[in-house]
Amino acid sequence: MADIEGVRAFLGDDVDKYRGVLYEALKTDRSYLNSVNKYILGNRGKEMRPLLSLLVGRCCGTLTEASYCCAAVSEMLHTATLLHDDVVDQASKRRNAPTVGALFTPYVAVLTGDFWLSVVLAVLASKCDRKIINLFTDATKKLSEGELLQIDKADEMDTTEEDYFIIIYGKTAVLFEATVKAAAYAVNAPQPVVDGVASFAKYLGLAFQIRDDIFDYSPSMETGKNFGIDLKERKITLPLLGAFKNAPEKRGEVIAKIKELSETVCTPEREKQIVEEVFNFVNESGGLEYAQNVANQYLTMGIKGLDVLPDSPDKQMLKEFAEFVCKRKK
Repeated sequence: MADIEGVRAFLGDDVDKYRGVLYEALKTDRSYLNSVNKYILGNRGKEMRPLLSLLVGRCCGTLTEASYCCAAVSEMLHTATLLHDDVVDQASKRRNAPTVGALFTPYVAVLTGDFWLSVVLAVLASKCDRKIINLFTDATKKLSEGELLQIDKADEMDTTEEDYFIIIYGKTAVLFEATVKAAAYAVNAPQPVVDGVASFAKYLGLAFQIRDDIFDYSPSMETGKNFGIDLKERKITLPLLGAFKNAPEKRGEVIAKIKELSETVCTPEREKQIVEEVFNFVNESGGLEYAQNVANQYLTMGIKGLDVLPDSPDKQMLKEFAEFVCKRKK
């Protein structure tokens, strides 16, 4: 099973070419903005979406200039959403480092996110055809819709499993899907191949987000994530939904506790107690196993979409990377 570093090594110079496009696109003659961008790029994450983009492009054909642009666009879109999300969540850390909002100001974080989005538009307009432009602009719209639906459901505390899958498709899987479809279009892949890899990406994105939601209930895992954040934000995710399915009589009691977390009178001691009680409920009621089983099913469904591709070392690496994404520890 290939990890991130293994994939980067496998892709070799193609990673450098994608990063070259990324860094060049973000250049500006504003020194302050350059310093913020340098900080962001120095603390970049896994680059999962551009790595998927490059792998899929190589599976479908020969990488082009548009291929590297699509990879860069996927990373810039993802980063812009994170910059905005951290301000909304009032997050002080990401990947164990201060967020842009904490190190600079929330205003700088929002405006830098806006800058990255404007660069996305510039790159798409100058380097990509209309099909690719439409993919990424539609994905951006759906990303916002997914986040807003999650906020609405958190207010109401009535999230169903159906709601959950709509939310995670919008907030996560849609960008995986757009990234991979764009990669296929950039090398002129035939439509059946585009459809196959798009199915792969959709299910992989869903499995990725489920795995991320599992982390919130797994304090024993060194994930770098602040545990209990989803609960404090009143987000009902699949581990909790799975526990409710196995122990439906506990739903009202647990929901009442989660609502108490967001009340101003909730003391730090009571907050800790509630989080521990909900964690114990999810673990004892099989919520984590339920969520991981769904993620595994989506992984299987996603890999099935790769049947449209001829066998190759790139395809094998893509399969191994998908397995890593769904079973990663952080």
